[in-house]
Amino acid sequence: MTLRSTDTRWGVLNKLFHWSLFLLVVAIIVAVNMAEAQPKGSEAKAWWMVAHRSLGLTAMVTMLAWIILKPWLGRPHPYGALWQTRLAALTHWGMILLIIGMPIAGLLMSQFAQKPVSVYGWFDIPVVLAENEKLAGIIYEMHTHVAAPILVVLVALHIMGALWHHLFDKDETLTRMFR
Repeated sequence: MTLRSTDTRWGVLNKLFHWSLFLLVVAIIVAVNMAEAQPKGSEAKAWWMVAHRSLGLTAMVTMLAWIILKPWLGRPHPYGALWQTRLAALTHWGMILLIIGMPIAGLLMSQFAQKPVSVYGWFDIPVVLAENEKLAGIIYEMHTHVAAPILVVLVALHIMGALWHHLFDKDETLTRMFR
């Protein structure tokens, strides 16, 4: 097993980035849902929101690192018809943009709401922008009611595409991400 991908197999580092981001996105969703289930103003709600924000920032940094390393890491040749490879590329770019953009939106939302962002309780990102509750509210709506559902749909499309390749095309698209 090699660190870098070959023309036919995913390398260890690509797999590590892929599965780390999957787990981070799942943890982000769990954290925000747990926060929403807590009473407003409670310590539990605050704790889950710190987890949500911290995991989001971790996902963003992980995705940026993966993008920077992608030319060196390489990738196997894709399987499938032209429509499949184009839909996969569109899905991947959508996930990339959202995994980077949503934490930025979250940071801006916090900035405009005059709330510092705690990163795992280790340090705070201080407020440096002027208060703008209206803009914070607009960003909240876009983050929560537009971007988040789109990300869930894109992840579902990604999973369905992998299953399609495995069950119908009977190629190695799915299995080479596990080996």
